[in-house]
Amino acid sequence: MKSVRNRFIFLLFILAMAVYYLYPTYKYDQLTTEESEKLVQLADHSGISLEVLATEIYRDDVDFRPEIEAADLPPEQKNEAIRLLEYMRGEFLQDIKHYRPKAIKLGLDLQGGMYQVLEVDLIKMLDNEAKGKDPDFERLLRALREATTERNVEVFDALREIAAREHISLNRYWGEPGQADNTIIAELEESAEDAVDRSLQILRNRVDQFGVSEPSISKLGSRRIALELPGVKDPVRARELVGRTAMLEFKLLVEAERAQDILTKLDAAIAARMKGMKDTTAVADSTVAKAAETDTMKSAADSGVTKAEDLFKEMAADTADTMSAENPLLSLFIGGTQNILIPAQNRSRVIRMLSSYENRQHIPQDVEFLWSSKSETGADGRELWVLYLVKKQAELSGTTLEDARATVGSGFDPEQSGRPVVNIEFNRDGARTFARVTGANVNRRLGIVLDSKVYMAPNIKDKIPGGAAVITGLDDMPEARDIAIVLRAGALPAPVHVVEERTVGPSLGRDSVAAGKTSLLLAFFAVTIFMLLYYRGSGGIADIAMITNIFLLMAVLAMFQFTLTMPGIAGIILTMGMAVDANVLIFERIREELALGKTVRASIETGFARAMVTIFDANLTTAITGVVLLIYGTGPIKGFALTLTVGICVNLFASLFISRLIYDSFTERRQLKSLSI
Repeated sequence: MKSVRNRFIFLLFILAMAVYYLYPTYKYDQLTTEESEKLVQLADHSGISLEVLATEIYRDDVDFRPEIEAADLPPEQKNEAIRLLEYMRGEFLQDIKHYRPKAIKLGLDLQGGMYQVLEVDLIKMLDNEAKGKDPDFERLLRALREATTERNVEVFDALREIAAREHISLNRYWGEPGQADNTIIAELEESAEDAVDRSLQILRNRVDQFGVSEPSISKLGSRRIALELPGVKDPVRARELVGRTAMLEFKLLVEAERAQDILTKLDAAIAARMKGMKDTTAVADSTVAKAAETDTMKSAADSGVTKAEDLFKEMAADTADTMSAENPLLSLFIGGTQNILIPAQNRSRVIRMLSSYENRQHIPQDVEFLWSSKSETGADGRELWVLYLVKKQAELSGTTLEDARATVGSGFDPEQSGRPVVNIEFNRDGARTFARVTGANVNRRLGIVLDSKVYMAPNIKDKIPGGAAVITGLDDMPEARDIAIVLRAGALPAPVHVVEERTVGPSLGRDSVAAGKTSLLLAFFAVTIFMLLYYRGSGGIADIAMITNIFLLMAVLAMFQFTLTMPGIAGIILTMGMAVDANVLIFERIREELALGKTVRASIETGFARAMVTIFDANLTTAITGVVLLIYGTGPIKGFALTLTVGICVNLFASLFISRLIYDSFTERRQLKSLSI
């Protein structure tokens, strides 16, 4: 009896531990139900869309209170909205944060969300790190990009092969003079690995600030990153957030007189090319000019450089209405402000002109053209884009950025009052540099450039010593918040591109949960009723063991923070069948012993002893299969293998320990003459 009591105490201890680990899941499930109700109420009272509230209400840099207070709502409704907002941002949020990490995680197939595979653009990284670029370099890079379009091609193996084939020494662009190609390749590989690791960390920071609960970010191969975002309801916005490079720079605009001179010469050169005249106005140095000439000669055979006749032939059809033969470039502009304004219908033509390799030779090496981030509406209602001519060398970059916050513009600037802006602050070094730059360039324009797009170019009126600036020109608060997120998280070392994407809608996730619950309940009741009908009282013991089995299995999932998926539910259902199967083996052995005339107590002893080896063997082989699938499987297979493997371990405990304990508690002091089996 003492043995039975000790075993009961041990079982109660195990069950108490299971309750401890499952309680957060129970509380979190209740909180999410309440959260859905409160969000709907808050959306009704505040007028803010439910989608915006669902994705942004818990973000640290978001405060909906000013928006609610500024909204045109009845006072009672406004007060109720603020009360709900403060409740959800207060104690309720603390409970959510406390229980969410300890609750069982649900996979994408159960709660909806987005799965992406991102590829780090290592070729762009090579381009950024190269020095002394020339036509040979551009040809090398084009060949490398073409060679690595296939997924399994290693970038650096292809680079080594192309460089050897083209007889190009890599130390012309990377490494030190005289350095061997293999040594340079090794250094570039190390740099690329570091870039991918940094991208992984930066993406993780961005996603955490985006408000996604339980994201999964992992490395795939040498240049790819897998991203799982459960619960994401706006895939377009998420795609924009993770894909933004976030390279913040401050660049001075070229003086108006010099900009006019550059544009005039460029326009004259383009006009001359259109007329088939020999180009004599290039401003590039002789080395570049010779290289350009050489490259142009080669282009007929193998390069992607656009020839003048091809370029203007392509443009001829759609530029006859506005483009002048005498001023092909300037005639596409319109005046009226200090900016270079381009009508939307002319933008593609200007881009083609400025990107032409031959035309780029007429642009000084120290300047570059950048477009505005957004178009604007002119006085006549036309859509206009602003083209900026800026110094190529940045005066200050985002590496010294300390903080970025999205907010609504104050009344100090009437143009930005009530409009979304991003306030940025620099650290001590950045503030010192910013003060020096603004102090030395009073009455000049400084462009705030993010990912090669100019968000604003204010005129510097005085030295700015505080180390703070404002990004304006944003459409709405979500855009301002996302920019603040990517600036705080830092810039990616190289662009990332989405190469694979799958989206599971929330309704599909709810359907999956409902289907999973239904299948679990049906399987449970079918097995329970069958065992009661076929094995009567002993069938009830098997049912108790099965229920305990599922309970402990869920506790193990919660304890080790495993993720439950739809295939995982299938593994649980299979485990239920195996749990009953073990009891069936035991019951049949007991029946055989009873048929031989043994006592109930002796039959139970012998039945468990004879069935144990068979049960252990059967479960061991299945467990080995599950472990192999767990190690080498991916996606749904891994989810199935996880619950199956854990379930087998729990199953052995339930069938051999719990069932035996219940039998012993009934037969230890009683001399039963018959057994309900």
